[in-house]
Amino acid sequence: MVTPSDEHRFFHVMIRLTLVAASLGTVLALFSHQHWVAELFSHFRLYYLLAQALLVLIFLHTRHPVLLTLTVLLSVPNALSVAPYLTPLVVGRSVAAVPAEQVSIVAINVDYRSSDYEQTLKYLASVRSDIIVVSEYTPAWASALAVLDSTYPYQIGKSRQDPWGLAVFSKLPFISAELLDLGVKDSVHAHLVIDLDGKPLDIFAVHLMVPTTKDKAGMRNQQLAALVERMSMTRNPRMLVGDMNITPFSPLFDDFLGTTGLVDTRRPFGFHITWPTSALPIWIPIDHCLADASVPIISVRQGSQFGSDHYPLEIAIQGPGSG
Repeated sequence: MVTPSDEHRFFHVMIRLTLVAASLGTVLALFSHQHWVAELFSHFRLYYLLAQALLVLIFLHTRHPVLLTLTVLLSVPNALSVAPYLTPLVVGRSVAAVPAEQVSIVAINVDYRSSDYEQTLKYLASVRSDIIVVSEYTPAWASALAVLDSTYPYQIGKSRQDPWGLAVFSKLPFISAELLDLGVKDSVHAHLVIDLDGKPLDIFAVHLMVPTTKDKAGMRNQQLAALVERMSMTRNPRMLVGDMNITPFSPLFDDFLGTTGLVDTRRPFGFHITWPTSALPIWIPIDHCLADASVPIISVRQGSQFGSDHYPLEIAIQGPGSG
């Protein structure tokens, strides 16, 4: 039989474990520049902050000033990182008139192991996007998506049997298009230029390495550095779209934005987590749309589930005649 003292002991242990886990994750995240493992902990700052908010309430109630002070101090770096994405949820956003003309882009990671072709095609038919960026583009997915050829006549990409194929489908003609070499063998990325209201817009479509080992983290960082160099070569307005395998809470993400001059276009619209679609509550935003401030982004949002382990990212840009 469970006694009140047993329950008290259980909650005491759980509170201490939560404090240790949130504190350890927060401290490790501070060393993201020094070690690839530490950077992995930076991606979960939202969850540390939520745990710390709960702990603050508990320590206020139980009158533990030392633990309260420690928790508040450790919550500061998490709050600074997460707050810009919480603000739209707290204060709300004014609803602006949606331009009649807009260019829509959807970035989807189809999951190279998946064969849920029908649901994916239904989703793409429902959003009717002007441009589709497809990550984990395999020969099987190339065959399944061939039905898009008549609707999306402008295409660039390359399929692979592993997760590192990529393709771009477009209703809009390319001014130019090329596959990108970001210094990591056998990974596919693309750079295309479209006409947006009489002006060229450079779009970089990418799928970066998953930083789950020292070598893979090094390759992901090498790709980020190569992107900085490649994106600096154009004077046109720029966008970067795709699965970057990094969250906005990593210092390396901030470094990338600072070096390129891009902005995170997700920020005014909230988190919009994109991975994973499972019930496990560790959801993080790793699919991105970054752009120069001059690019007229109307909205960035999470799309509906379509059978992959990723949610799609739906982007709307002010189109011709909308200015």
